[in-house]
Amino acid sequence: MLVHPRLRTGADRATPTPHEPRHLAAALRLHRRASEAATAGITISDCRLPDLPLIYANPAFSHMTGYTIAEVIGRNCRFLQGGDTAQPGLVTLRAALRAGGDCAVLLRNHRKDGTPFWNELTMAPVRDEAGTLTHYIGIQTEVTARVHAEEALHHANAELERRVAARTAALVAAQYETLDRLARAAESRDDDTGQHTARVGATSAALARELGWPAEEADRLGRAAVLHDVGKIGIPDGVLLKPGPLTPAEFAVMRTHTTGGAAILAGSEHALLRLAEAIALGHHERWDGTGYPQGLVGAAIPLAGRIVAVADVFDALTHARPYKVAWPVADALAEIARQAGRQFDPAVVAAFLALRRRDAPPSASPRRRRRR
Repeated sequence: MLVHPRLRTGADRATPTPHEPRHLAAALRLHRRASEAATAGITISDCRLPDLPLIYANPAFSHMTGYTIAEVIGRNCRFLQGGDTAQPGLVTLRAALRAGGDCAVLLRNHRKDGTPFWNELTMAPVRDEAGTLTHYIGIQTEVTARVHAEEALHHANAELERRVAARTAALVAAQYETLDRLARAAESRDDDTGQHTARVGATSAALARELGWPAEEADRLGRAAVLHDVGKIGIPDGVLLKPGPLTPAEFAVMRTHTTGGAAILAGSEHALLRLAEAIALGHHERWDGTGYPQGLVGAAIPLAGRIVAVADVFDALTHARPYKVAWPVADALAEIARQAGRQFDPAVVAAFLALRRRDAPPSASPRRRRRR
């Protein structure tokens, strides 16, 4: 075993000197034997010499690195780092050495043959009786297999998360498609373009964003709004497609599309369908309390229903119905403004008009009229 001259003690001599107790020599031999038998790499660096050279390395360190002990004595351990000089563990190690403190870090080093390996390094300072830092003892344990296992586990978890996210996205897309098809099934009975529900959904989402809703909640509202008239599935053709004004009895039947739609959507545990239920039930309520089916007043009407009410009426006004022609957009906007505080929430109307002034969406012409 090679030892730097500065580390030589009485334990290196065959017999202790008269000034060196026998028990001290025995203790040093035991410590030396323990170091040589250790499975962890053990090094000692001399802080009193320039560049903190190694003055001792045990056989385990030589086995770990591939260097002979003679090749490492007198060198700073940084030669093991190769080009990995910016790794986080080195930043921590350098700071500890500058402060004269201890540290434990994970390092990526390189063997003599160039192959990388990972080791956990613990550095402990040694001070003399005056408190002066004289040496650093390093304990190095190779953990390459553990690091590779952790990396493999991390990659496996990332792949699993990716697959779960993809599957979840596919399920959500399937749910949205099912809702859209259900909305179109109801809409196809009096709007063969199938665009009314899509327009109301898009306008409702844009209006919610204008009112300051978070993007995710506004998008959910737009998805739910397409089901606002799903209850029309249960309205007889004679009422839904009547080309003229409805009688009071017929209008009473027509009004049931709100409660019927809510009944279709009721009982779900999903936030989207619960929101759609509230919209189906509340989008014909009026701000002044004269709406249906519950006659709610003002803020008692769910905000989602108040938003969809404006989007629905505007789209109905600007597209032909069995009993009327389409209104010009300007006239429809004037009517929406006139109904603020009566039929509609004034704050929702103000946001809608601001939205239209800034970015008026194009209005499509339907091929067939529909009953609202």
